[in-house]
Amino acid sequence: MKPTTQAFEASVRFPSAGTPSVDLEGLLGTFGDRARHPAAVLCHPGSQGQTGMEYPVIAACCAALRQAGFITLRFNFRGVQGSGGSRTGGVHEVDDVQGAVSFLLERRDVDRSHLYLLGDSFGASMILEAARESKGVAGTVCIVLPLALLQSEPDHLRHDDRSKLFIVAEWDQFCDFDAFRALYEQWAAPKDIVLLAGSDHFLGVGPSADPVDRSAQIADAVASWLSQVSAGLD
Repeated sequence: MKPTTQAFEASVRFPSAGTPSVDLEGLLGTFGDRARHPAAVLCHPGSQGQTGMEYPVIAACCAALRQAGFITLRFNFRGVQGSGGSRTGGVHEVDDVQGAVSFLLERRDVDRSHLYLLGDSFGASMILEAARESKGVAGTVCIVLPLALLQSEPDHLRHDDRSKLFIVAEWDQFCDFDAFRALYEQWAAPKDIVLLAGSDHFLGVGPSADPVDRSAQIADAVASWLSQVSAGLD
């Protein structure tokens, strides 16, 4: 459902899950109406704080999702920019995702049956772990999941019947497409895959060998897919 009022982003702070909790900074995109909206948490790449929630792919996805009527929450993981705590390279960052989920579920303008997680690279690995632990998540979007860097294969996806979208780069330095495809075939439906032909893990941003910034292409694919999923058309 397209929004009837314009969306806007505002700075927010919220606690992570876990003990002790960490104070995290984020940008919350909402609408001025009284309707309930589907919502998405968006998680940036960079396990060592190389980038934050301003990352072009994450920013583009937020804008496209708000245009499609989604409340959005992007945030910086612990130890990144203005978020508290220290980076842990994936040990505790899943608590940050869980904190973001709880923050959205407490809002009256969020449709709790349609809350989704999206992550790019390191963020993708964190949302898979968070979704495995949280049944309040309706589906996931993984952008360039770094399969070669995961401590173990996400075998739980073989039994996860929630909607899943995987956006894969043909020449990803951290995810061989043939290896990914073999695993993907074992994972439970519903699931979809988008292949970015000619692109690499960095998606035309920063150190990428791809001369084209894929942010807009990815954002359009994500907004279209999540709009269909949230409307029950997947």
